[in-house]
Amino acid sequence: MRKVYKRGDSDFLENVKKIAERFKGKGGGPDAESAVNAHKGDIKEGYVTFWSDNSDITNLLNRSRRYVLSITDFGETVCIRMDKRGFRSCIHSFKVGK
Repeated sequence: MRKVYKRGDSDFLENVKKIAERFKGKGGGPDAESAVNAHKGDIKEGYVTFWSDNSDITNLLNRSRRYVLSITDFGETVCIRMDKRGFRSCIHSFKVGK
């Protein structure tokens, strides 16, 4: 069952909190995954998407809640559409080696 919550909905922040709480501490199994989709076309349109099925959802919602445009909740998986202003780049996901 798919549910979509959009910024501007009267219960948006309430649902964001519920989703963050639901995934708090969820490590996921051996197939757990998180992914950032930063397609150039999407960035030009003003957003990037983040998919996950574990506590990365909670971390993102707690750190960058003000940039969330919408959340599509598939139950076990969540897709978060983020404003591009809250996104640096994929390369910033990695530590700098010496």
